[in-house]
Amino acid sequence: MSIVLVDIFLFLIILAAPLMYGAVSFISLAILSGAALLVFNLSCLSRPSPLKILVRHPFVWLGAAMTFYIIFQLILWPAQFIKFLSPATYYSYLMYFSGGAVGDTWRTFSLYPSDTVRGLIQFLMYGAVFMTIILRLSHCQKGDEVIHPTSFRKSEYLKLGCLSGVFAMVFHSLYDFNLHIPANGLYFTVLLALVAGTLTEEYDHKFFRKAVDSIIMLGFFIALFAIIQKFSYNGHIYWVGMRANHPVGPFYNYDHYAGFMAMCSSLAVSMVAASMMHTSFFRQQGFVKKVLWFSTVEANRSLRYIMMSAVMVATIFISTSRGGIMSFALSQIIFFAIVLWAGWRARKSGRIVGILTTIVLLIGVMVVWLGPEAFLKRFHLFSIQKIIKMEGPIDVRLLFYNDTLKMIKDFKVIGTGLNTFGTSFTKYRTFDYTDDYLRYTHNDYLQLISETGLAGALFLAGFMYLFLASMIRVARKLE
Repeated sequence: MSIVLVDIFLFLIILAAPLMYGAVSFISLAILSGAALLVFNLSCLSRPSPLKILVRHPFVWLGAAMTFYIIFQLILWPAQFIKFLSPATYYSYLMYFSGGAVGDTWRTFSLYPSDTVRGLIQFLMYGAVFMTIILRLSHCQKGDEVIHPTSFRKSEYLKLGCLSGVFAMVFHSLYDFNLHIPANGLYFTVLLALVAGTLTEEYDHKFFRKAVDSIIMLGFFIALFAIIQKFSYNGHIYWVGMRANHPVGPFYNYDHYAGFMAMCSSLAVSMVAASMMHTSFFRQQGFVKKVLWFSTVEANRSLRYIMMSAVMVATIFISTSRGGIMSFALSQIIFFAIVLWAGWRARKSGRIVGILTTIVLLIGVMVVWLGPEAFLKRFHLFSIQKIIKMEGPIDVRLLFYNDTLKMIKDFKVIGTGLNTFGTSFTKYRTFDYTDDYLRYTHNDYLQLISETGLAGALFLAGFMYLFLASMIRVARKLE
């Protein structure tokens, strides 16, 4: 019974996160965090030795280390100890805070502990969901229905699709902020966990496929909603909800939607590749049998995923997010390069070319139907001349990055405190902008290092090592 409840709550969390405007409000974050804690406890109850399972995964150790460091930033310390480890934090208290940091004063390394608490809650939510999926995938009992070997081979493509979705966010986070949006960070965590929990020989294959199908279906329906809202927008998301100037679907900002849909689309494309690489169509003898194949359940399933992936990818283009479009394209180049390599080894590279051509043509048709003018106009702002002169969008971001680097230089060891960038940056900002208060630096890596110092840099290095190692391992197993 607890396993059923775990699946239900996990599905509800995955469903609710994007629909609540990306879960950007504290209320929605609190709801998701409470649900994540509940489902994690249920998953622990369903396994006899949950800790033994979790400690086998290096991502868990990495996340645990980061959690302890964030707590370290929230602990009260003597002012002189703070001065010793982080002089910039000490002098910030002296100059900008009532009471300063003199005598027997005790302070936290986080300049704004309430902001760090919220960041910790969000980070713990990601961790709880990650560990829940790891535990759920380990629930593979003897006597379960035997899975066909071809299904396992198809799943290797789906694992690569999960990693290509993560890769899209890794690229996108260089140019925009996405992982600070709870819904996007949550899906990023889910895709990563689906791979981390299936690198062993034994895992719950049915749950893995069910989770992948759920994400694809949710992504498809959100893409349909984005298209409908595009042609009927009245200034309110859901026509009666939050007011927004540049929303796409349920997301307040088009960049956030593009990051979210890049992850869902990557899974849909990988499902198409898995279906076509192992389809029985090419084993049919004669023209008549090949035509009759299109009436089979297998054909309907394959065509359904092809159409769904085309619709989902097309909405990334109509979002007009330059960073989202480019990062998704780069992740798919890597995905199809790996798949082509596997196809060449199996002498099936022609199938991959056919799959890629079909998907690109359908996406082109969808984009033309939906109207390419908006995103072409946006890319016109990103011309070669402006790139050379560092003008337009690049210029604004370089100003962000330059001032953030100054902040990192001062707080290089400890950082200002997780999730404190928006408030701390006001003292380093040297440029004018339409918004008076800037919460994010449009580069998740620079922002994390500015907030957590050396520990954040080590966390990013450890994550990239584990992520790339997982990608190489999946690519080698691809058949």
